[in-house]
Amino acid sequence: MATSVYSRTLQKAAEAAGGQKKLARVLRVPLAELEKWIADKDEPPMAVFLKAVDMVLDETTSSGAGEPGEPPPPRDCATLP
Repeated sequence: MATSVYSRTLQKAAEAAGGQKKLARVLRVPLAELEKWIADKDEPPMAVFLKAVDMVLDETTSSGAGEPGEPPPPRDCATLP
């Protein structure tokens, strides 16, 4: 079974955060909910997903993914309260 974009993104964000527990803390969600989303048993709220997307983008752009002289990509797809 193919994993969803939600699951893959949250897995990458967990790697960037240093684990699922730390990601749950950063996203301010219960660990059990995060585990369900990663296991594709439910979909996260859009604001939570977009915060995870921001984390993944920050991780990939900080490693020099862009071309020299290229403007930085837009940031902050979501703002959590």
